[in-house]
Amino acid sequence: MFTRHLLLASAAALFALAAPMAHAARAVVINPAGGCGLADGNGNLVFTTDSKAVVTQNNNSNTMFQCQADVPPSASGSAARLDFASTGIFCGVYTSHGLDITEQWHETISASGKAMLICLVTGKP
Repeated sequence: MFTRHLLLASAAALFALAAPMAHAARAVVINPAGGCGLADGNGNLVFTTDSKAVVTQNNNSNTMFQCQADVPPSASGSAARLDFASTGIFCGVYTSHGLDITEQWHETISASGKAMLICLVTGKP
């Protein structure tokens, strides 16, 4: 089952590009992202460098981080959806404010192992 770890949805490459983003473009696509941590189809925490990340930050300092990756699919052959309510696990995203922790995230994993993690960090002054 999904272990109680902090999902770190970013890496050094993400931090390097996300920090100056407040004054730059509205979205930065990082491919490869340097990696991200997310769940596989069986709920195990995995870190992958085979990923694509999109970071969006607006004038209200809201940041959305998306990570797409191929992960091991579920042994049951079913798709899965995880979030804070179902796991009690936080998502961490490096932004221009440093490491921000949020409960506002969800991950979907298809039956074939296509995973999408989305973390939303809202309103830092």
